[in-house]
Amino acid sequence: MLQTIYLKRLRQDLEKWVERGWVTPENAQSILADAGGGVGTRHVPQILAIMGAVLVGFAVMSFVAANWADIPKIIRLLMIFSALWVAWGAAYFADRTGHKGYAEAAVVAGLALFGANIMLIGQIYHVTSSTPEWVLVWCMVALAAAWALPSRAALAISFLLVILWSAWALDQHEKISWFFFVPWSLATWLTMRMSWRAGLHLALLTLWVWAGISADALQGIIGGYAGSLVAIFALIALVQWTLGLRLSSTSIRFGSLLENYGMVIAFAALATFQIEDSRHNVGFVWYALALIALAAVGALAYAEVAARRLSLRDYCGIAALGLGAVLYPFLGNHAYSLVLYGALFLALSVWLVAYGTARNHRFAINAGLFAFAAECLYLYFWTLGSYLNTAAFFAIGGILLIAGSLILPKLRRRLVSSANEGDTK
Repeated sequence: MLQTIYLKRLRQDLEKWVERGWVTPENAQSILADAGGGVGTRHVPQILAIMGAVLVGFAVMSFVAANWADIPKIIRLLMIFSALWVAWGAAYFADRTGHKGYAEAAVVAGLALFGANIMLIGQIYHVTSSTPEWVLVWCMVALAAAWALPSRAALAISFLLVILWSAWALDQHEKISWFFFVPWSLATWLTMRMSWRAGLHLALLTLWVWAGISADALQGIIGGYAGSLVAIFALIALVQWTLGLRLSSTSIRFGSLLENYGMVIAFAALATFQIEDSRHNVGFVWYALALIALAAVGALAYAEVAARRLSLRDYCGIAALGLGAVLYPFLGNHAYSLVLYGALFLALSVWLVAYGTARNHRFAINAGLFAFAAECLYLYFWTLGSYLNTAAFFAIGGILLIAGSLILPKLRRRLVSSANEGDTK
């Protein structure tokens, strides 16, 4: 689906570029053929090979498990290690002969067998394998495989394993696994080295999932209450957003991705500030983190203003988001603070649409329109709903939804069109 949208957009752009003489018709056809040739089928053999490798791995494990008691110990070891090294050897051979898809499949099989070997060897020598440390070892092996081949499949597995290890270790030891950042940083570095955009998605998702599962422990460190932790998350998201702005000047693919994730998380955090929560005093750690994050946001955004890549209006919008997060723990648990943050969210949603239009940033336009519509619905259901009878409530709500379905798509198309026109100027 995403590839189809990309090709449609590319075809429209190439038509404009051919009209302006920037690209020859022959080159345009070559670009389209290279981008879309075999989109639906060229990856099918690789996908089938990876799925087959996984099934073979399960078959080996099932056979060994079914006949485990009847197999001598030395034969067990020979079988599991032979299968492992056959998979590694197949990956090496396929990679050297240019069959990258089959090399990936063999790596997946090897990693699956390595995980199975941990459990099987634990059973042979009566060593417990149900500890998170073994998952960490498995993760490091996946990272080594990702670096040696290189293998995107192994890199994706390493991201999944590092979050699994972190969650397991947190549950077992009841403390934050700060070592998470070692394999995560290595995996992210490999992602950047491979220029793998989907891998950066995994890196960012893994990081925020780790923050989510570690929320209780993090709150115990910084003090305060759940809202104070969300405020820190909002500031970190703003750092990510402004860092993405800086990186966009040299790496548009990765910079825009950082910006998009930071934008979504910052606005999601701002939305939660309208929910009442019990207040507690925040500690020194919270102040230190908040000031460091706010200073980083200010410095990064100001550098963009100085480079004339960010307007003063947009700088003020980002600053308003940061100040809203910093002030949240101090505004008290009063109705006026909830109204204030509701108004701030609406104003910043409108600003985000303007931000996206000025920067030809379609994602920001869509995010701003979605945030504005969601806030309007929230205000209607949770405020006006209590003052209306049932019939009026549903009638007005239906009218608002129908009006939104008619107005918002037209507004979005108009704004995106203006952004498209800005691209061609």
